Amino acid sequence: MRTTNGSRTRARSALALAALPAAAVGCHGPMNGGHHGFTSDPGTVQVLTTDTGGKNVFIPSTIVVTSGHPVKLSIFNTTDVPHGFAIPALNVAEVLPAKAEHEIELPALEGHQVLQIKCHLHEKHRTATLVVLPAREGH
Repeated sequence: MRTTNGSRTRARSALALAALPAAAVGCHGPMNGGHHGFTSDPGTVQVLTTDTGGKNVFIPSTIVVTSGHPVKLSIFNTTDVPHGFAIPALNVAEVLPAKAEHEIELPALEGHQVLQIKCHLHEKHRTATLVVLPAREGH
């Protein structure tokens, strides 16, 4: 079966998203004490925007956080030009200066969300994903 690069990318994205509920189900089993939700301890999530293979990308391309507490993203733009960092569902749209680090504070988010991250200055750049998992009660 022949596919285009776009359909392969969509297929990989669909597989990754399909795996998330399976990972979430794993936290409910008796081997994990029957608790519900996930815990997270990073104070700041490190992200790069860089050029690779002739494309601008965010690394990591999937950022996973837990719900219920603010999240700080520290984004370093390794390129020679400004780029955008936007999460349209959260009304976030920041300009990342060239060769500089920029911090973005996200508010406490609700779990069970998969949000698109994109460069709003250059629409053809690769997108990334912000996955918000439900936090374990009491965390």
